[in-house]
Amino acid sequence: MENPNQPRQLSDYEADERATEAEVLLQNPVFISALDEVYSRAVGTLLSADVGSLTASTAHATMKAIRDIRSQLEQYISDRKMRQKFHKGAT
Repeated sequence: MENPNQPRQLSDYEADERATEAEVLLQNPVFISALDEVYSRAVGTLLSADVGSLTASTAHATMKAIRDIRSQLEQYISDRKMRQKFHKGAT
């Protein structure tokens, strides 16, 4: 039985498509600028917030989310490189 909380396994083609889209996003200056601006605002908010406040927690969560998004996109690309290396070595 499939776990509804787990994403379905992608085919190699689907995973390659995702990696390609991730590369496009990470090379898109508008997308990168938007992430950088939101991150910078969150840093400013965090620096001016009282320690332990909801504002500080929210700013920290925003910063973490942006790092996680970048990291996940990079992971999609890395996964494709590993699949290609593994498949190339298997032939």
